[in-house]
Amino acid sequence: METYTEAYRYLDNAKEILRTKAKKDGKFYDDAKYVRMACHTAYVGLLLALNDFFRKKGIAMPKQKGKRERAVNVDFYKQNLAKINKKKLKEFNEAYSLLHLYGGYDGSLTVNISKDGLEFAKSIIDWIDKQMN
Repeated sequence: METYTEAYRYLDNAKEILRTKAKKDGKFYDDAKYVRMACHTAYVGLLLALNDFFRKKGIAMPKQKGKRERAVNVDFYKQNLAKINKKKLKEFNEAYSLLHLYGGYDGSLTVNISKDGLEFAKSIIDWIDKQMN
């Protein structure tokens, strides 16, 4: 399966978790557990796409002893995106904050945090897909 197809599947799964499990109630979700799960899923999908993009651009992933490749320090992504596209770096910074920190760790129940994070992640994956095709 193409990496970008897989990344989109992660985003779709995240949306489904939010829709069916987190239960939207106005501007908020009801269940932080499922918000965390959905945001983490979307963030991992973004990292899958970025890892493949960097690999195809000849940018070596740093060696991580005893860790999986998706556990690369966030600074690696920021530094390399800064060299390639500053706009996408800004979007990545927002996706990181919204999906990984506020959604994934804090379990923020605010609908717009998850929604905006998913939009930034999708924008980056769309851009990568376009760059590679």
